[in-house]
Amino acid sequence: MKKRTRILAITASVIVVLFAAGVALLPALMTLDGVKGQIAETLSQATGRSVRIHRLSLSVFPWFGIRLDGATLGNARGFGSVPLARVDDVRIEVRIIPLLNRHIVLRRVILTGLRLNLQENAAGLTNWATLIRAKPTPRAAAAAKAEAHEAPAFVLASAAGLTVRRAFIRYDNARTHSRDTLSDLALRLGVVVPGRPVAISLHALLKTAGHPPLPFRLAAQATYKASGLTLAPLRLQVANLVAHGRFHVLHATAGISASGRLIVPPFAPRPMLAALGLHYTPRDPHVLQQSSADLSFHWDPSALTLAPLRLTLDKTTITGGITRIARPLLYRARLAIDHLRPMPYLPAPASTSPAASPVRTPAGRAPPSTITSTPLVATIFCGRLHVHGLVATNLHAHIRSSAGHVVVKPLTMALYQGRFAGTIKAALASHPRAWRVNALIQNVQASAVLRALHLFPEFSGAVDADLHLHGSGTKLPAIERSASGRLTASMPKGTLRGVDLDFIAKDPKAVAGAHKARANQGTAFSNLHASATVSHGVVHMGALALHTTRAVIHGHGRVTLATKSINYLLDVALPSGFVIPVRVHGPAGHIRFNVSLNRLFSDSTHNGLGKTLNTLGGVLKHALGIP
Repeated sequence: MKKRTRILAITASVIVVLFAAGVALLPALMTLDGVKGQIAETLSQATGRSVRIHRLSLSVFPWFGIRLDGATLGNARGFGSVPLARVDDVRIEVRIIPLLNRHIVLRRVILTGLRLNLQENAAGLTNWATLIRAKPTPRAAAAAKAEAHEAPAFVLASAAGLTVRRAFIRYDNARTHSRDTLSDLALRLGVVVPGRPVAISLHALLKTAGHPPLPFRLAAQATYKASGLTLAPLRLQVANLVAHGRFHVLHATAGISASGRLIVPPFAPRPMLAALGLHYTPRDPHVLQQSSADLSFHWDPSALTLAPLRLTLDKTTITGGITRIARPLLYRARLAIDHLRPMPYLPAPASTSPAASPVRTPAGRAPPSTITSTPLVATIFCGRLHVHGLVATNLHAHIRSSAGHVVVKPLTMALYQGRFAGTIKAALASHPRAWRVNALIQNVQASAVLRALHLFPEFSGAVDADLHLHGSGTKLPAIERSASGRLTASMPKGTLRGVDLDFIAKDPKAVAGAHKARANQGTAFSNLHASATVSHGVVHMGALALHTTRAVIHGHGRVTLATKSINYLLDVALPSGFVIPVRVHGPAGHIRFNVSLNRLFSDSTHNGLGKTLNTLGGVLKHALGIP
């Protein structure tokens, strides 16, 4: 019994050794030159491109498999001679025993040194579009059918995971004259089994035109079904920005669509801007400290929708939705902003250098801008807006933009206990950039507006105004220098601080200049009406009328917006008909009120005193030492 067992063991050992030796010698005994040619010919007929395989060999240890050393896939006609794809090394590992039953059980597939050359020409045609739609020729299809009848085919019993190492993908777009690359790409994909989640991980360096390489990583659980692909959970990291969420790709008769949700926890935007190569310094160094995002999205070939979305930047929160329509290109937005202070985020003024010469732009056109030329229809609500010192609440705006022309109509907001309603039109594609404003202001506190604009807060009261202005420029100094148009204003009642005109009308000593007219007091008035024309930043007030308890006051003069200075003359008419002229002049914050004795004693038109008053005036001026 022991002898029989020993014989069987020896026989089995010999068989195993012979089998192992045969398997080991199999690569040396088999020549794959013919197989290599058949594979290349089949792939060439299936893709319509030239396929070249440098070397095809078998490997046994540690796993039985096929190794492909060097292969190229030709480019489409009209896209140059650089191959569409090239790979340095491909290894396909299978299990040996299932091959005896004509079952292919893949262990893994490894691609090393993959190079993809993706191109899009000026007409929008890509070099891979015909590859995807390529169909085998009738000859190839007939040959494949005949071969299938001749011998039982191998059956793929089990798929394998995919490993990609040191891959490089380049995308050249002739329409936009841009080139994007993915370098050092590494991909690990587990065994794909329909209905079961599989781990996927990817990391690479993304390089776009004008920006430094940007590292990113992707990790997800992928589930493939007949209806589509799901990535959940999904984690994406780009520089210091980390996003997580889910992603769904669906197949339907109408085409492919995608949807999902991304959540970006709070992160610091400044390092992200540096990683993107954006050299941007805001006016306020305390902004861009923290940002976050939470958005859902849906994409199909016709549109991309981001809704609902919630974005935060420092103390500002934006909610709503944005849609990008593909054809014709149009952006639609509906956003609500709780608090917005745009001025601190504007770029800091660049330091002027004598060696640097300004770039001159030809008149009639402005430098091209993607933002100004983007077609846009947006509805904006802002709970609180702070611009150039002005604070508005409950702002509603409907914005339309196309080819550099922007129309904001209607535009309404609550402004200092009153209301603003109007329209804004801007031509941002012209040079200089032009704008036009038509607005109706109701019951707005004048002192608050004038103080915010650093103008003349000496006026207080609720004002109603109708203004029609136009000009050029987008920065405040340029706007102030170019503003032109007309305006009218009225105030049922109010106060002019800094001078007591009633006291001047009451006390003759004030007229003679014996003492100042109680500058810490003010003049209460009613029924103020004013109209003015504006020309290149200068407001010419031709008609102003108001009433006090003792006098009727008329005035005229000018206000220069750029220097924020006023030069005005008020004629205080007493009930007796006597007129006292008061000069109002000086820069904002330092307004002075003086009785104009020169005009008082020289102008006999208003007071009707003739030569007698002129003589008396000369005597008084000489006695008081007034020049």
